[in-house]
Amino acid sequence: FHSGIYRTEKNKGTLYELTFKGDAKHQFKKIVLFRPFGPVMKVKNENVNMADTLINVIVPLAKRASKFQQFMQNFREMGIQQDGRIHLTVVYFGKEQMNEVKSILENTSKSANFKNFTFIQLNEEFSRGKGLDVGARFWKGNNVVLFFCDVDIYFTAEFLNSCRLNTQPGKKVFYPVLFSQYNPSIIYGHHDSIPSLEQQLIIKKETGFWRDFGFGMTCQYRSDFINIGGFDLDIKGWGGEDVHLYRKYLHSNLMVIRTPVRGLFHLWHEKQCLDELTPEQYKMCMQSKAMNEASHGQLGMLVFKQEIETHLHRQKLSSKKT
Repeated sequence: FHSGIYRTEKNKGTLYELTFKGDAKHQFKKIVLFRPFGPVMKVKNENVNMADTLINVIVPLAKRASKFQQFMQNFREMGIQQDGRIHLTVVYFGKEQMNEVKSILENTSKSANFKNFTFIQLNEEFSRGKGLDVGARFWKGNNVVLFFCDVDIYFTAEFLNSCRLNTQPGKKVFYPVLFSQYNPSIIYGHHDSIPSLEQQLIIKKETGFWRDFGFGMTCQYRSDFINIGGFDLDIKGWGGEDVHLYRKYLHSNLMVIRTPVRGLFHLWHEKQCLDELTPEQYKMCMQSKAMNEASHGQLGMLVFKQEIETHLHRQKLSSKKT
């Protein structure tokens, strides 16, 4: 068994899509069942071969060379070595740290014998929506699955197959709910005790949360993205462009698949909310920043740290007297 999703349609029933690994590598069997508020009915039983389904991972970037180095380690292991059916498009804004980023790309290309990448440089202010839009439209090959990604994302080879299985040109787009890490310095305490990145990728309520309010990481066919009109390029800077695209798909004839996935992580980093943002964008950014730090309970322990220490001190004094 690989994965399964279901949805309930009002006044009709529940539709189940179950995906199983096939007999050969890259082959899957998909079973669709429909339960019309009564006995289960088989709707479809088909073999799905994803061996030739390429994913174009599009990453908009400005500076952040060290983060890009970390991203490429993940991309090399999961995308190149384990999956292999992948292309990388980097849309770079400005020139600061550009040579470092290009060097990282070239070193990966040589060491992993990987040629499937595109580097696009724009001499303008960073705009996530503009970067993704330019990257998607630049593609000149056959219709391809686009995975809109950020440099602080970690994905597994299993997620890439979920990306393929939940998209279909003219029919389905995929909006996975990813797991977002809390601040490791708060979660694990002292810096010396922070485990390696791989050990941090654990889905527990103490280590992170499901980012069900985020719509930035998405898989869709290029043809659907072009037909829907792409991103709203009037939106500048951080936030808003992803929700706008998501709403356009909701009002289209395409099916939007929205479900948590275990193989997609947002790695913690300190969030900077710039003064240039609009009041609405700044508010969204600050809310996101607060939610990224720690759980409600963990933040409460930090806020009331002095009261807790005072209580412990009183307890020690009281025990000494007795």
